[in-house]
Amino acid sequence: MTTNSYLEYFLTLLGWVINNGLWNVLLGTGLFVLPLAFKVVGIWLKVREEGEDEGNKGMLSLPRIENALYAGFLVMIACCVPLINVSLSTMQYDTTRAKTCGVWTPKAPDESGYAGVVSSLNDQTAAAPVWWVLIHKLSKGVTQAAVATIPCRPDMRQIRFEVQHTRIDNKALAQELQDFTNDCYSVALYLWKQQDQGQTKDKTTLRDIEWIGSSTFLSRYYPSLQSKLPRAAFPWSDSRDSGRPNTGRGGYPTCSEWWSSTDNGLKARVKDQADPDMWLRISAAMKMSGFNDSDYQEAVIRRLVSPESLTVSQNGHVYAGYGGNADFTLDNAAARVAAIGGTSLGSLAAFPAFDAMRQALPMIQAILLMAMYVMLPLILAFAAYEFKTVITLTFVIFALNFLTFWWELARWLDSWLLTALYSSDTHSRFNMAGLQNSSDDLIMNLVMGAMFIVLPAVWLGALSWAGASVGVAVSAAFQKGTETAQNTGGKLGEAAGNAIGSKATKG
Repeated sequence: MTTNSYLEYFLTLLGWVINNGLWNVLLGTGLFVLPLAFKVVGIWLKVREEGEDEGNKGMLSLPRIENALYAGFLVMIACCVPLINVSLSTMQYDTTRAKTCGVWTPKAPDESGYAGVVSSLNDQTAAAPVWWVLIHKLSKGVTQAAVATIPCRPDMRQIRFEVQHTRIDNKALAQELQDFTNDCYSVALYLWKQQDQGQTKDKTTLRDIEWIGSSTFLSRYYPSLQSKLPRAAFPWSDSRDSGRPNTGRGGYPTCSEWWSSTDNGLKARVKDQADPDMWLRISAAMKMSGFNDSDYQEAVIRRLVSPESLTVSQNGHVYAGYGGNADFTLDNAAARVAAIGGTSLGSLAAFPAFDAMRQALPMIQAILLMAMYVMLPLILAFAAYEFKTVITLTFVIFALNFLTFWWELARWLDSWLLTALYSSDTHSRFNMAGLQNSSDDLIMNLVMGAMFIVLPAVWLGALSWAGASVGVAVSAAFQKGTETAQNTGGKLGEAAGNAIGSKATKG
């Protein structure tokens, strides 16, 4: 048996463990026979109501009762009696898609954050009925085959989310970045303004000088500028530091050394703040999208040292006077709102809500599958082991498993549109895939966020065309399951939008 998420990996076992317990309760108390007894009585009563012209009542009732009992026992053996072992050793977390597309290989569930839960279930064993094991393998196989038809494309939305939520937690490094801004960047920017005097019209150059690692400043100004304070990571050098006090606490590196040094430079140390696994995923994703190493590394580092990122990281104003900050309670919010339309304000609430919803959907799927496995013996018993109920439950389990395909399709469309958008001349190469989130196509983002709900809803609704009325109940379950995550995820953005709107109104 294979699973598509960490949560599903152990919830599947938990569902079958409880399923076996409930079936044992029905067996131990004899309640499993009661539905069949009611069914036999019902057949007998129905035969008694028929007229004399129908023939001998006993001869009429006997084959009907036999058929009902044979069908009931067949359903019981195939769908209720646990026969095939299920344990964590027999289950497998599916990494086929990740390995095929070559983006990254997920860790095993026992190496993830669920390791504690997995270990607590490690000695648990259960068994599953033959029919449901067959349906599980069939639905997973069809789903994986359908997913395999989607061309490989890295999940740019998830990569962007990881980059934007990577923080510089080292306060000393954050302070050193502030020192670099004061000693190097601000001086270089002043010199460039004095020499250029507004003559440069090249957008690439103007975009480049907006951040502290500017290649223009690295080549023209940083080699001649130095740190005003000694830096322990850079030894004293007479040829470079003569004329400055030798305090014994290091030398005074040039701004180019301070930024670009392989081991001790700010660029390398900022890069180390990000998770190494994230760099591997970004590297694979960007190469598939046609970007080289230097481009994506610059884009990510540029995001990490941005004033918005450091303001959130350090909960304060790291770059005083450098590009503003993300605090919407400041007076400059009134100026910003003039450039932000209603769609943009709506996105402040919608984007966190969509992200929370997207993260919650596979979790809801795993929980609903577990609930189905738990309920199977009770539902079949209450339905008196009817074939019709078995077919309906089969549709439900298949439909739930196949939702993985629709989410993968929505991710592919989302990532393809992001790549197309940020690979064009519409946006700067410094903002590849929206890593800096400065010029998103807001309408596209809103539509693609809704696709994670719309596509599964169409699929579940279409099942009714085949006579399986499972769409309403399952769709309602997903809507209710993700509603809290959506509402909670969007509250902070909504509050920021309201704050901006009210300040603009007052202004």
